[in-house]
Amino acid sequence: MRGEPQVDTSPVSRSASVGVAVLLAACGGKKPPASAAPRIANALAAALVAADHTKAPWRCIAEDLPEPNATVAEPWTLAGNTLHRADKDHDLTIAVIADAGGADPKTLAALGRLRAKLDEAHADLVLALGGMGTTQAELEATLGVLAKASSPVVALPGDLESVAGETAALAALTAKGHPVLDGRLLRWIDLGDATIALLPGAGSSLRLAVGGDGCAWQADDVLQIYQQLAAKPGLRIAALAESPREDRGGEASGEAELSNGPAIDLVVHGPTQPAPSPRDRAVATERARTSRQAPPMRRHGCRSRTRPRRAC
Repeated sequence: MRGEPQVDTSPVSRSASVGVAVLLAACGGKKPPASAAPRIANALAAALVAADHTKAPWRCIAEDLPEPNATVAEPWTLAGNTLHRADKDHDLTIAVIADAGGADPKTLAALGRLRAKLDEAHADLVLALGGMGTTQAELEATLGVLAKASSPVVALPGDLESVAGETAALAALTAKGHPVLDGRLLRWIDLGDATIALLPGAGSSLRLAVGGDGCAWQADDVLQIYQQLAAKPGLRIAALAESPREDRGGEASGEAELSNGPAIDLVVHGPTQPAPSPRDRAVATERARTSRQAPPMRRHGCRSRTRPRRAC
């Protein structure tokens, strides 16, 4: 458990396919060596087993992803991959949360207290920038506490989320009437004089706690989203599950690919501090043991991309 949550914010997991052609020819009555068939059969079986256990991450960004399946109340409307706000003149309050880390009772109690504060602030929208849990049960619990008809929740999968688990959790919450939208399928939030682009997931499967069951982006996808966002009128905001590259005490932190592209106005992202909790550290250490890569960092922050490192 990570304690108090940090507040400031037809896809198919595919198995690698292996094609193996086996040709046993009998010619002139001659037979192949007796040991050839068993060797080929064993190799084929090993290849199929390996393919069954090798997965590429789900796509975070793609033009052919399906539209989100959710119902939102007025003045919100959902069209394609865009969430629209109808009353453009209304002053909006947007809450940003990340890194709850699961459905421990203390965490759920903290989320309940946070939800009460959001009600007091008349929050119109909640952005959950990942790290809210891994399984369907965890995500259904954490996101369910935050969900309220008056303020939809847009849930981006981050480094903890299983896409299959989050998809199932959102379907269950939608069936109960909770307005929680899949931030992997939703691409834009149109607020009239401002636009928010959503970039979920991680840039490498090595940073995903669930490996191939997580959601990953590619640098070209990010650049395309930034280019499209830069062309939008008004305030241009990118909401990310990971952090763009920055210098923290002489050490580089965050992803360089998220810092490239045309200038936009504001970036909000998952937590960079504090360090991972013991639970995260155990998961990350186990993945590092097999990948020989450094464990993923928790990220959270807000900055301007037109004036770097400006407080926002």
